[in-house]
Amino acid sequence: MRIAKALASGLVLALFVVGLALYPLLHPTVTRLLSQRYTLVAETGLPPQRDLQLAEKVRDFVADNDAEALPTTVDGRPGFDDAATSHLRDVHNVLGGARTATGWLAALVVVGLGVAIARRRFSAISDAMMAGGVVCVLLVVAAALAGALNFDSFFAWFHSLFFTAGTWEFPADSLLIQLFPEGFWMAAGLSWAVLVLLGGAVMAVAGRLVRGADSHAPSASAKA
Repeated sequence: MRIAKALASGLVLALFVVGLALYPLLHPTVTRLLSQRYTLVAETGLPPQRDLQLAEKVRDFVADNDAEALPTTVDGRPGFDDAATSHLRDVHNVLGGARTATGWLAALVVVGLGVAIARRRFSAISDAMMAGGVVCVLLVVAAALAGALNFDSFFAWFHSLFFTAGTWEFPADSLLIQLFPEGFWMAAGLSWAVLVLLGGAVMAVAGRLVRGADSHAPSASAKA
Protein backbone atom coordinates (compact mmCIF):
# COMPACT_ATOMS: atom_id res chain seq x y z
CA MET A 1 0.00 0.00 0.00
CA ARG A 2 2.80 2.39 0.90
CA ILE A 3 4.54 1.78 -2.44
CA ALA A 4 1.30 2.30 -4.38
CA LYS A 5 0.63 5.60 -2.61
CA ALA A 6 4.19 6.75 -3.22
CA LEU A 7 3.96 5.92 -6.92
CA ALA A 8 0.61 7.67 -7.28
CA SER A 9 1.91 10.79 -5.54
CA GLY A 10 5.17 10.57 -7.48
CA LEU A 11 3.28 10.46 -10.77
CA VAL A 12 1.39 13.62 -9.84
CA LEU A 13 4.66 15.35 -8.96
CA ALA A 14 6.32 14.18 -12.17
CA LEU A 15 3.43 15.40 -14.34
CA PHE A 16 3.63 18.73 -12.57
CA VAL A 17 7.34 18.94 -13.41
CA VAL A 18 6.62 17.99 -17.05
CA GLY A 19 4.10 20.82 -17.33
CA LEU A 20 6.31 23.27 -15.49
CA ALA A 21 9.22 22.50 -17.85
CA LEU A 22 7.20 23.91 -20.76
CA TYR A 23 7.23 27.45 -19.39
CA PRO A 24 10.94 28.25 -19.97
CA LEU A 25 10.69 26.88 -23.52
CA LEU A 26 8.04 29.49 -24.34
CA HIS A 27 10.30 32.38 -23.36
CA PRO A 28 11.30 34.67 -26.27
CA THR A 29 14.99 34.13 -25.53
CA VAL A 30 14.71 30.38 -26.12
CA THR A 31 12.84 30.90 -29.40
CA ARG A 32 15.44 33.39 -30.56
CA LEU A 33 18.42 31.18 -29.69
CA LEU A 34 16.98 28.08 -31.33
CA SER A 35 15.81 30.02 -34.38
CA GLN A 36 19.26 31.54 -34.88
CA ARG A 37 20.69 28.04 -34.95
CA TYR A 38 18.08 26.03 -36.84
CA THR A 39 15.91 28.27 -39.07
CA LEU A 40 16.54 27.46 -42.75
CA VAL A 41 17.60 30.97 -43.71
CA ALA A 42 18.63 30.02 -47.25
CA GLU A 43 15.23 28.48 -47.92
CA THR A 44 13.08 31.29 -46.51
CA GLY A 45 14.68 33.83 -48.84
CA LEU A 46 14.41 36.42 -46.08
CA PRO A 47 17.05 38.30 -44.09
CA PRO A 48 18.01 36.50 -40.86
CA GLN A 49 16.64 39.32 -38.73
CA ARG A 50 13.31 39.07 -40.53
CA ASP A 51 13.24 35.32 -39.85
CA LEU A 52 13.77 35.98 -36.15
CA GLN A 53 10.94 38.52 -36.13
CA LEU A 54 8.58 36.02 -37.74
CA ALA A 55 9.60 33.24 -35.36
CA GLU A 56 8.81 35.57 -32.46
CA LYS A 57 5.43 36.40 -34.00
CA VAL A 58 4.63 32.70 -34.15
CA ARG A 59 5.78 32.21 -30.54
CA ASP A 60 3.61 35.13 -29.49
CA PHE A 61 0.64 33.73 -31.44
CA VAL A 62 0.74 30.34 -29.69
CA ALA A 63 1.74 31.59 -26.23
CA ASP A 64 -0.37 34.71 -25.72
CA ASN A 65 -4.09 35.37 -25.94
CA ASP A 66 -3.86 38.84 -27.49
CA ALA A 67 -1.32 38.17 -30.25
CA GLU A 68 -1.57 39.79 -33.66
CA ALA A 69 -2.77 37.79 -36.65
CA LEU A 70 0.00 36.19 -38.70
CA PRO A 71 0.62 37.60 -42.19
CA THR A 72 -0.50 35.57 -45.21
CA THR A 73 2.24 37.20 -47.30
CA VAL A 74 5.72 38.09 -46.12
CA ASP A 75 7.92 40.35 -48.22
CA GLY A 76 6.49 39.02 -51.48
CA ARG A 77 6.54 35.33 -50.57
CA PRO A 78 3.76 33.12 -49.12
CA GLY A 79 3.46 33.49 -45.37
CA PHE A 80 1.02 31.71 -43.08
CA ASP A 81 -2.04 30.39 -44.89
CA ASP A 82 -5.30 29.26 -43.31
CA ALA A 83 -3.97 25.75 -42.67
CA ALA A 84 -0.88 27.03 -40.86
CA THR A 85 -2.87 29.54 -38.82
CA SER A 86 -5.44 26.89 -37.90
CA HIS A 87 -2.72 24.51 -36.68
CA LEU A 88 -1.02 27.23 -34.67
CA ARG A 89 -4.37 28.07 -33.11
CA ASP A 90 -4.66 24.40 -32.14
CA VAL A 91 -1.19 24.64 -30.59
CA HIS A 92 -2.33 27.70 -28.66
CA ASN A 93 -5.30 25.75 -27.30
CA VAL A 94 -3.13 22.77 -26.33
CA LEU A 95 -0.70 25.04 -24.48
CA GLY A 96 -3.62 26.69 -22.72
CA GLY A 97 -4.86 23.29 -21.63
CA ALA A 98 -1.37 22.38 -20.44
CA ARG A 99 -1.19 25.56 -18.37
CA THR A 100 -4.57 24.83 -16.80
CA ALA A 101 -3.61 21.23 -16.03
CA THR A 102 -0.30 22.36 -14.53
CA GLY A 103 -2.13 24.87 -12.36
CA TRP A 104 -4.49 22.20 -11.04
CA LEU A 105 -1.57 19.87 -10.38
CA ALA A 106 0.21 22.67 -8.51
CA ALA A 107 -2.87 23.16 -6.33
CA LEU A 108 -3.08 19.42 -5.71
CA VAL A 109 0.59 19.28 -4.75
CA VAL A 110 0.27 22.22 -2.35
CA VAL A 111 -2.84 20.80 -0.68
CA GLY A 112 -1.35 17.31 -0.41
CA LEU A 113 1.90 18.67 0.97
CA GLY A 114 0.04 20.84 3.47
CA VAL A 115 -2.04 17.91 4.72
CA ALA A 116 1.02 15.67 5.00
CA ILE A 117 2.94 18.30 6.95
CA ALA A 118 -0.02 18.94 9.25
CA ARG A 119 -0.20 15.22 9.98
CA ARG A 120 3.60 15.03 10.27
CA ARG A 121 3.74 12.33 7.59
CA PHE A 122 7.25 13.25 6.51
CA SER A 123 8.08 9.72 5.42
CA ALA A 124 5.18 9.89 2.94
CA ILE A 125 6.50 13.23 1.61
CA SER A 126 9.95 11.71 1.20
CA ASP A 127 8.58 8.63 -0.59
CA ALA A 128 6.51 10.76 -2.97
CA MET A 129 9.40 13.06 -3.85
CA MET A 130 11.80 10.21 -4.49
CA ALA A 131 9.18 8.36 -6.55
CA GLY A 132 8.54 11.57 -8.51
CA GLY A 133 12.22 11.83 -9.33
CA VAL A 134 12.26 8.24 -10.58
CA VAL A 135 9.14 8.77 -12.71
CA CYS A 136 10.70 11.90 -14.28
CA VAL A 137 13.75 9.88 -15.29
CA LEU A 138 11.62 7.06 -16.68
CA LEU A 139 9.51 9.46 -18.75
CA VAL A 140 12.59 11.10 -20.26
CA VAL A 141 14.30 7.78 -20.94
CA ALA A 142 11.18 6.39 -22.64
CA ALA A 143 10.84 9.50 -24.81
CA ALA A 144 14.56 9.47 -25.66
CA LEU A 145 14.50 5.81 -26.68
CA ALA A 146 11.41 6.29 -28.82
CA GLY A 147 12.95 9.33 -30.50
CA ALA A 148 16.30 7.65 -31.05
CA LEU A 149 14.78 4.51 -32.57
CA ASN A 150 12.52 6.35 -35.00
CA PHE A 151 12.18 10.10 -34.54
CA ASP A 152 9.69 10.56 -37.39
CA SER A 153 7.34 7.92 -36.00
CA PHE A 154 7.66 9.31 -32.48
CA PHE A 155 7.06 12.83 -33.76
CA ALA A 156 3.94 11.68 -35.62
CA TRP A 157 2.64 9.71 -32.63
CA PHE A 158 3.20 12.67 -30.31
CA HIS A 159 1.25 14.98 -32.61
CA SER A 160 -1.56 12.46 -32.93
CA LEU A 161 -2.18 12.82 -29.19
CA PHE A 162 -3.18 16.45 -29.59
CA PHE A 163 -4.01 17.18 -33.23
CA THR A 164 -6.30 15.78 -35.90
CA ALA A 165 -4.47 13.77 -38.58
CA GLY A 166 -3.43 15.88 -41.54
CA THR A 167 -3.74 19.23 -39.76
CA TRP A 168 -0.11 19.44 -38.65
CA GLU A 169 1.73 18.34 -41.82
CA PHE A 170 2.92 21.01 -44.25
CA PRO A 171 5.02 21.15 -47.45
CA ALA A 172 8.77 21.45 -46.98
CA ASP A 173 8.72 24.85 -48.71
CA SER A 174 6.13 26.34 -46.35
CA LEU A 175 7.35 29.21 -44.20
CA LEU A 176 6.24 27.47 -41.01
CA ILE A 177 8.47 24.46 -41.70
CA GLN A 178 11.40 26.59 -42.81
CA LEU A 179 11.23 28.68 -39.65
CA PHE A 180 10.82 25.65 -37.39
CA PRO A 181 12.48 22.62 -39.05
CA GLU A 182 13.08 19.24 -37.46
CA GLY A 183 16.33 20.37 -35.84
CA PHE A 184 14.48 23.09 -33.96
CA TRP A 185 12.08 20.58 -32.42
CA MET A 186 14.81 18.10 -31.58
CA ALA A 187 16.70 20.83 -29.70
CA ALA A 188 13.50 21.96 -27.98
CA GLY A 189 12.74 18.38 -26.97
CA LEU A 190 16.25 17.93 -25.59
CA SER A 191 15.89 21.16 -23.61
CA TRP A 192 12.58 19.95 -22.19
CA ALA A 193 14.17 16.62 -21.23
CA VAL A 194 17.03 18.37 -19.39
CA LEU A 195 14.57 20.54 -17.47
CA VAL A 196 12.46 17.52 -16.49
CA LEU A 197 15.57 15.63 -15.36
CA LEU A 198 16.69 18.63 -13.31
CA GLY A 199 13.26 18.83 -11.73
CA GLY A 200 13.35 15.11 -10.98
CA ALA A 201 16.83 15.42 -9.47
CA VAL A 202 15.73 18.29 -7.23
CA MET A 203 12.76 16.24 -6.02
CA ALA A 204 14.86 13.16 -5.35
CA VAL A 205 17.47 15.13 -3.40
CA ALA A 206 14.76 16.95 -1.45
CA GLY A 207 13.14 13.61 -0.68
CA ARG A 208 16.37 12.21 0.72
CA LEU A 209 16.90 15.35 2.81
CA VAL A 210 13.38 15.10 4.23
CA ARG A 211 13.93 11.41 5.02
CA GLY A 212 17.24 12.17 6.70
CA ALA A 213 15.75 15.00 8.75
CA ASP A 214 12.78 12.84 9.77
CA SER A 215 14.98 9.94 10.83
CA HIS A 216 16.99 12.24 13.12
CA ALA A 217 13.97 14.01 14.58
CA PRO A 218 13.19 13.07 18.19
CA SER A 219 10.07 10.95 18.61
CA ALA A 220 7.06 12.08 20.61
CA SER A 221 7.97 9.71 23.43
CA ALA A 222 11.55 10.97 23.52
CA LYS A 223 10.33 14.57 23.76
CA ALA A 224 8.06 13.64 26.64
